[in-house]
Amino acid sequence: MTNKALSYIANKLDSLQIEYEFMQWNGKEIPEAYWVGEYSEQTSVFEDGEQDSTFILTGTSRNWKVLEDTKAIIKEVFPPIGGDMASFEDGSKLAIFYENAYPVPTGNAELKRLQINLLFKEWSV
Repeated sequence: MTNKALSYIANKLDSLQIEYEFMQWNGKEIPEAYWVGEYSEQTSVFEDGEQDSTFILTGTSRNWKVLEDTKAIIKEVFPPIGGDMASFEDGSKLAIFYENAYPVPTGNAELKRLQINLLFKEWSV
């Protein structure tokens, strides 16, 4: 996954007013809900320069509704069909698609956690 793709998703989540940080939450305060991102790259690079990655966005809150509302926003912005597309000055392209989501146990009855998986497709030139 390129730095351009990581910057793009960070800026997009910021524009949606979703509290987000990469790899771990480092904020001074803990908001009502916060999201942490990480990724997993697939090993194959296609002939056309395509590289696929799964971007894993994990939200934590004490309120399921807040997590589910954010999931709905993310699914609307990064639809599973059509996705969200971006082009960069160097000619590279990015497409982001909603894949799926599921609750993640926390071991703490008060804390709720939801994982959202997004498919990133990047083309370099």
